[in-house]
Amino acid sequence: MEKAAAARRIAALREEIWRLNKAYFVENRPGVSEDVRDSLKQELIQLERNFPDLVTPDSPTQRVGAPLDGRLPKVAHLTPKQSLSDAFSKEEIADWLEQMQRFLGQDGFDPEVVCELKIDGLNISLVYERDPKHMQDAAYHLARAVTRGNGIEGEDVTHTVRTIESLPLCIVVRSVAAPPRFLEVGGEVYIPKASLAKVNAALPEAERFSNPRNAAAGSVRQLDPQAAAERDLRIFCYSLDEVGAEAFGLRTQADVLRWLRDAGIPVNPDEHVVKHLRDVHRIYDRVREHREALPYDIDGLVLKVNDRRLQRDLGSTAKAPRWARAYKFPAEEKTAQILDVRLQVGRTGAITPVAVLTPTQLAGTTVTRATLHNQDEIERLDARIGDTVVLRKAGDIIPEVVSVLANLRPKSAKPFHFPKECPSCGTRLVRAEGEVAHRCPNPECGAARQEQLAHFASRYAMNIEGLGGETIEELLAQDVINDAADIFALTAADLLALPLFKEKKTENLLSSIERSKRVPLDRFLFALGIRHVGRETADVLARSIAWPVSSVTVQERSASLQPTLFGGHKPAKINVHAMRPEDIGAALKAMPEADIASISGIGPVVAQSVRQWFGVAEHGALLRKFGKLGIVCLQPEGSSAPQIFRDKTFVLTGALPHLSREEAKTMIKDRGGSVSGSVSKKTDYVLAGDDPGSKYDDAKKLGVAIIDEAEFKAMMKR
Repeated sequence: MEKAAAARRIAALREEIWRLNKAYFVENRPGVSEDVRDSLKQELIQLERNFPDLVTPDSPTQRVGAPLDGRLPKVAHLTPKQSLSDAFSKEEIADWLEQMQRFLGQDGFDPEVVCELKIDGLNISLVYERDPKHMQDAAYHLARAVTRGNGIEGEDVTHTVRTIESLPLCIVVRSVAAPPRFLEVGGEVYIPKASLAKVNAALPEAERFSNPRNAAAGSVRQLDPQAAAERDLRIFCYSLDEVGAEAFGLRTQADVLRWLRDAGIPVNPDEHVVKHLRDVHRIYDRVREHREALPYDIDGLVLKVNDRRLQRDLGSTAKAPRWARAYKFPAEEKTAQILDVRLQVGRTGAITPVAVLTPTQLAGTTVTRATLHNQDEIERLDARIGDTVVLRKAGDIIPEVVSVLANLRPKSAKPFHFPKECPSCGTRLVRAEGEVAHRCPNPECGAARQEQLAHFASRYAMNIEGLGGETIEELLAQDVINDAADIFALTAADLLALPLFKEKKTENLLSSIERSKRVPLDRFLFALGIRHVGRETADVLARSIAWPVSSVTVQERSASLQPTLFGGHKPAKINVHAMRPEDIGAALKAMPEADIASISGIGPVVAQSVRQWFGVAEHGALLRKFGKLGIVCLQPEGSSAPQIFRDKTFVLTGALPHLSREEAKTMIKDRGGSVSGSVSKKTDYVLAGDDPGSKYDDAKKLGVAIIDEAEFKAMMKR
């Protein structure tokens, strides 16, 4: 066959194979047998073998590439990834609706909702890149596939995800005026139940997967794509990034799903749009009743407010979108016997009793421990060593003891008596009035210190990748570190002396430590582990601190082992607009407790905790030590805007003509203001749009200034 004829035949074969794959995998309507599809693919393979210069990356024959020879590389997500908040009952769904009503200031709010099946698989982000050669349409090629990871970056698993036959390697979408360069599609990779059975049958018993989700995760993370290709991976997609959705004029979640289908991207067919959130329960009950008949595992529904403008208005918390919920099926329950009760010391000194159990399979994992929460809970359950108990995973994550089967209690069962001393340091425990937790008050307690350091290094705090619990435990045991500041004085020699630390691992950790030296102030405050200061509170507190005009000079060193071990380059000095930790401490110590408590979102309990922490002399010394080791705190994102709304409290009501509620809130917070959900004498402005609610009337009664969107924008220009 001549090359021109081969090119035409190859193009026709590729188009037909993709059409048949789409019909089989995406549309669930196989038109021909699998043998026919295989025959066409074999013909294509032979033609491409004869004319190798006609092979393209998006050919059906190129789904399996070369094996990787090492650890999966990590790459940053185009947009940060969040998790969904869970609901397990009608009452929790009703609570969610009330939360949205309060946030929007609309008492009767009951939105149209899309119900999607919650596939029990591995979350994947697909990045498609536009081909600039295609001017008449918008052709996008699969550039990479990334696991969720820590939400900021994940593992690059493009080599295995490309083997999923149902996933198009190239999509062509309708042309728009300015098609974005990248499209980011969210989905869930899974393995059908029947395919898992075949995979497990071929594996030794010790290597078999306990559930389809583990099988999908293990297969996607294979270094050899051929191994993944043999496991029948599938994918369902359900989201498109904000830029893409705006470019293609998608106004609802239903529009997004329709657009994905039209592009040939697999979307689960079992979706429902209900007019009111209160109507989702009949869908939930029906799906729960028939879930076992599905060819894949699900663990509930995902509920999403359909209107994307409302999604923007509702926005997100630090962890999850307010406009979506995972409506999960009741957690699987199993029984086990309590063999012992041991105590864990948390970072705040809180003591948690943990039941040591006979191993049992619970929701796909082997459970040997479960929390008993506190002394009151042990007494309520009347749980004893030797008892048979009912277990459940709280939120499908943390195993907990739900109840005791008293009829199975052996005569040898022993009550558990809560100790009077800390199991780590022997200090007498305290239990504050009104609290359920016993605490170790010793600030030098070794177990609490280890948990504090693990929290300090965690992803939502300083995000020091590679500094896990085992490494921290070893560093403490060898007296290499004593407090969080010592982490920034670690050398290659310190790390190479630890078990399992080789040069590459050492260099990676030193690089991560160096990167973390410049940290947003809210993350630093959260990392300090101040009691009652979570991520959102830390953000509010960070935005309340007056920011200096001047810059600070910091040293930036290379984390390479070469200069560290053998001498070399001097650290470079750079200027950064930031604050030193000791200045932050001074600023918060100078603020009266009443002023801190008056900040919207703080309150007296948090204010007292903050003042107490920064009033401790040892903590002041720690902050100065951080500063000497080069740690500087950057302004929270967006806070570099002029702080014209400092100490001003806004309340929003009604629909603004051009700004979403979330956009207006961000503008206020970026400029130093705070947003409250209710009007009081402390309110400075009520920003009112169309159809304002009772907050408008409250503002009139109290004489609070009422402004519209035009006045609000004019204020920002002053």
